[in-house]
Amino acid sequence: MIYNFIPDKVSRKPIYIQLYEYIRDEIEGQNIKNGDKLPSIRETSSSLKLSKTTVENSYFQLLTEGYLESIPKKGYYATDLKDYFPRKADQKEIPLLDSTHLQSYEEINYVNDNVHAGSMDFKIWKKLYNNILFYSVDEVYSSGSHQGEYKLRYEVSRFVNSTRGAHTHPDQIVVGAGIQYLIGILAGVLKHSVSTAAIEYPGYEKAKYIFDDYGFKTIDIPVSDNGINILALEKSNADIVYVSPSHQYPTGSLMPIQKRLQLLSWAENRKGYILEDDYDSLIRFESRPVPCLQGLDKNDRVIYLGSFSKILTPALRISYMILPLRLMEDYIKISKKYTQSSSKLEQLTLAQFIGEGHIDKHLRKIKRIYSKKRDLLKNYLESMWGDDIELISADSGLHTVISLRSNCDAQEIVDFFKSKGLHISVIKKHEQHFEISLSYSGIPFDALI
Repeated sequence: MIYNFIPDKVSRKPIYIQLYEYIRDEIEGQNIKNGDKLPSIRETSSSLKLSKTTVENSYFQLLTEGYLESIPKKGYYATDLKDYFPRKADQKEIPLLDSTHLQSYEEINYVNDNVHAGSMDFKIWKKLYNNILFYSVDEVYSSGSHQGEYKLRYEVSRFVNSTRGAHTHPDQIVVGAGIQYLIGILAGVLKHSVSTAAIEYPGYEKAKYIFDDYGFKTIDIPVSDNGINILALEKSNADIVYVSPSHQYPTGSLMPIQKRLQLLSWAENRKGYILEDDYDSLIRFESRPVPCLQGLDKNDRVIYLGSFSKILTPALRISYMILPLRLMEDYIKISKKYTQSSSKLEQLTLAQFIGEGHIDKHLRKIKRIYSKKRDLLKNYLESMWGDDIELISADSGLHTVISLRSNCDAQEIVDFFKSKGLHISVIKKHEQHFEISLSYSGIPFDALI
């Protein structure tokens, strides 16, 4: 099994990723079955003549995604996936399309709602923007595509396929100014065939508001430490479910592979849809980003949402939605009703930014920034709360989950952080124990020292 692995030393893909993908495919294909024990890291390293670090990184990624489980003093064992992966012969290929509640609120600018000041190289952005102005005159003086500029959709397709393991084509991508705007378009596509939407709870309330506004019945489905409750979803009779499986907001949970496959099975059995919000999943510190649900989907049932607001800047109002091929005809029927909401100039600039590789350099930069900031935040909170506080979810994304013991009530906790210019969400409270979600992306370094 594992000993048959032969690394491709010519490939630009790191060997630890090659080994991870090889073992993953062996488990999915049932060549490594449920309960099979894998060789130890030392054995694998010795047999394959690879460094222990390479093997450790591969095993860690498989553990993170749920393909393996580690039993102390016993070793690594494959988990049970046989009921979820159909044989390839059973899969039908779908051809690609041709390419031709009311509440008042106080507006507060919390520093942690921003991204890190100085994280984006605007000299490069300005240069690319000027290239569009001076060398793409015909495009500058024409109106934009209602679906989004093809150059950007092409680059987004390549980017998501390579970084998130997606399988998509530029024709499936719809660009818009924000996730809410795109969910609104989706609601227009689905309103004649879908009536009930399930939403993670706690979760992204603004997604719920859009479905409410379009007349959908919405149902809250509880989220646990490993993602949404599948049994509750099955009982809800929902036709579409909104999830953030790679870094759930606000709990920070990561949905393991078994539950991802259960969710995909639910969608196929229900003939429903999964709305996958993948807003900050590229930012992981200890492991590779977990492949998206869209890339695992064999039945064309996942709608994928992505945004550049978190990885670049919220001031850049460019998000995108990847529609299943089965929904493209319905989208085309209504698409002319919508005017493109994102600037054509910025779309073309972003297309260059991605195409020339600047986004890869930017991602490496912000991972260093946010990793350092996460460590400073830990020390900062411990200096105020001592042993009563602990970061319990901080491996990825731009928010962390904090465990806090305090005699204060929830509002007092919120007001304390507010006095520091920080917005938090109290996820749950049990006696004097709180779980709190705190975004830290915009907090300046000097505020944490």
